[in-house]
Amino acid sequence: MRRVSRSKLIFRTASICALLILGAVAITPLVRGQTTSISHVVYPSTVIYDLDTEMSTPPLLVKATVTYEGAGPGFSLATGVFDLGTSNLVAGVGSSSPSSCETTSQFAGCDIPLSTSQGSDTVEFLLGRPQNVWNLAIISGLLNSTDATISNSLSNYTFTITVHTGLTLQVEAPIPVQVTIDGVNGTGTVRLKLEAGSHAVSVPQTVPFGNGTRLRFTGWSDGSAVANRTVALNHDITLEANYVTQYRLTIISPEVNVTGAEWYDNGSKATLSVPSTELPMSGPLGVLGGRWIFIGWSEDGGPLSKLITQTVDVNSPHTMRAEWQADYSLPITIFALVLLVVGLAVTLRPFGATSRGQKSRRKGKSQGRVSRNH
Repeated sequence: MRRVSRSKLIFRTASICALLILGAVAITPLVRGQTTSISHVVYPSTVIYDLDTEMSTPPLLVKATVTYEGAGPGFSLATGVFDLGTSNLVAGVGSSSPSSCETTSQFAGCDIPLSTSQGSDTVEFLLGRPQNVWNLAIISGLLNSTDATISNSLSNYTFTITVHTGLTLQVEAPIPVQVTIDGVNGTGTVRLKLEAGSHAVSVPQTVPFGNGTRLRFTGWSDGSAVANRTVALNHDITLEANYVTQYRLTIISPEVNVTGAEWYDNGSKATLSVPSTELPMSGPLGVLGGRWIFIGWSEDGGPLSKLITQTVDVNSPHTMRAEWQADYSLPITIFALVLLVVGLAVTLRPFGATSRGQKSRRKGKSQGRVSRNH
C-alpha cells in the first residue's frame, strides 16, 4: 500500500474538485474506458447540530459506492466530500472506510490504491463542522501512477444537508424510570437537541420493583399531571418527572372479606377496619346462626391488636392478618334440639302402635261373638 501525505491528499482531491467545477483541461490524455461512477449514496438530509458538543444527531455519516474501470498499474481511486460553496474538502472527524482508504483526521477525503483494472469500493466519511444549509458533492476520479488526475474518469454526486442548531430538551426522572422523547428511549435523565416546535414526552404511570414496592407518577415540575404529554419547545427546557415510592398493604382474611388492601404512599398511614366484631358465616351454617368472632389483627406472627380499627404506618410493605374465631354455639344448639325431637318421635312411636293393635284385636273379638250368637 502506498502511503500518501496529508498535503498530497488535499492537493489531489482539491484538484479533482477544481477540474469538475471549473471545467479545466485534462491533465492526461483521454483513455477509453477510464471512468468512475457514484451510486447508493446515503446521507442524513436533516440533522440537529449541538454547538456545545460539536456533534450532530443523527451523525453526519455519508456513504457511497464508487465503481471504476480502466485502472492501470499503480493507479488509485481518489474520493472526497466537497463543500460546493467553498470548493474545499469538508472537515472530517477521523472516520473513513474502507480500511485501505488513506485519509486524515481533519478532512473527508481519501485515496484508495487499486490492484485491479475495474471494480467498486464502498466509502464512508463522518463529517464535521457543518453549515446551516450545506451544499455538498461526493467527487471521485482515477489517479495514474504519477499522481496525475485522469479527467474523463471524474464523477460527482451532489446533495444538500439542512442543519438546525437545536434547542435542549432535558427530562429528569428517578432511575429506573424510562423516559421517551419523540420515540427515543432512555433511563433517568435524557437530554436531546431538538428543533423548535412540539415534541412528545412520556413516562410510565407506575414502575414496579417487585416485593410490594413501586414508584407512582405524581406530576411534572411545570405543574402538568399528564404522564404522556406534548412539550412546546421554543427555548431550552428542563422538566422533572416527580414520583413517590409506594408500598403494598396486603390483608389476609380467608374467613371474612375485609377491604383496605391497596398501595399506599411512603410515610402515609393506612387505616384498616372490619365491618363488625361478629359476622354471619356463609352457607347453611350461617342460616343456622353460625358466626365469625373478630379477635384482632396480627402481622408476621406478632402480638394481636384487638382494635376493630387498626392504623398502620406505611414505610415498607405490610401483610396484615385479620384473625377470626368460629362460633358454632347456635347451630349446635339447634342441631341438638332437632336430635332431641327426632329421638322423642322415635321413642313414642312403638307405644302408639301397640295401643292401636290392642284396640283392633278387641274389636275383632267382639265382632266374632256377635256372629256366633246369630
